Amino acid sequence: MATNWSVCGICDFRQITKPSVIWCSECDEGLCHECTEHHSISKATRGHSTVSIDEYKKLPSTILEITQTCKDHNEKFQIYCNKNDCLCCKKCIVETHNECKELIDIDDVVKDVKSSNAFEDIEHTLAEISENIIRIRKDREKNLKAMKETKEHIESL
Repeated sequence: MATNWSVCGICDFRQITKPSVIWCSECDEGLCHECTEHHSISKATRGHSTVSIDEYKKLPSTILEITQTCKDHNEKFQIYCNKNDCLCCKKCIVETHNECKELIDIDDVVKDVKSSNAFEDIEHTLAEISENIIRIRKDREKNLKAMKETKEHIESL
């Protein structure tokens, strides 16, 4: 998590403090209600994937630590260096990776990953897990209801 998720990043930049209601991982910042509306209709950002702040806070810390911006140059990663197994921004390529031969556009890497069998297997497994969680929750609710009814029956005797 590169920025503070509890405060709207856009409003904070304008010295206004408003609570975030969603998180945009592509912008790497939280957004308030008003900014969320603008974010969803702006041509540059309407395709961004967002998640509610409540759901974002539930993510594992390993996921929250992932950034899309270079820590050294504060620019978005655009290239993957196969030789060094790292993500690079344009400035990193010029400064550090100018002699590397295996530089791949991140969009191409993402397309390859999304079309791989492993990715499809993971998606399928996640869908199964999600279905199992729903089933377990329903069973748990049913069991709690049955226990409550049994308790009430015993107390009424």
